Amino acid sequence: MRLGKMLRGLALAGCACLLLPAVAGAHERRTVGKYEFVVGFAVEPAYVSEMNGVSLRVQLPGTPATPVEGLEKTLQVEVTHLGSGATKTAALRTVFRAPGLYTADLLPTVTGQYRFRFFGTIEGTSVNEQFTSGASFHNIEGTEAIEFPERQAQLREVQGLADAARDEAADAASAASTARLLAIAALVVAVLFGGPALALTMRRR
Repeated sequence: MRLGKMLRGLALAGCACLLLPAVAGAHERRTVGKYEFVVGFAVEPAYVSEMNGVSLRVQLPGTPATPVEGLEKTLQVEVTHLGSGATKTAALRTVFRAPGLYTADLLPTVTGQYRFRFFGTIEGTSVNEQFTSGASFHNIEGTEAIEFPERQAQLREVQGLADAARDEAADAASAASTARLLAIAALVVAVLFGGPALALTMRRR
């Protein structure tokens, strides 16, 4: 029984090892001074309007590599959408139970290329490194190819038609309500001012 568990464990470990190159291949590795940076999106492939984040791993090369901790206090990331030039700066935070791995939450709303610029210090050494998607890690892609069972564009169109119909119904109801108020006001005016005028006319006759 123990042998069976051991074999299953070895099989699972082998599968994990097979998957690791694919995961690492979606990130860019770069030597920065004595450190190694591994950068990409936290979730890849990366899709528009899907929760994601900047992913940064910093380690000292070796066997095994040594994670560099505490950088959430000394490094920041500037995120730029290259198509529009829109830029924002975000603080990095640690990833639970993953020493040396940092992230900054990101909900990308436009497809295309993004640039991450990490700046600050690592153990007193100044850092200013840029990483651009599209080469070693994915751009932000549209979701058309993976949408199922309904396309979001179709759902948005149906929702738009429903919203327009609701607005028209609300406008019609408002117009009808206004017409009723005007009719009631005209009736009140007629009763208040039409009655005395009619009595005065009768007296003159």
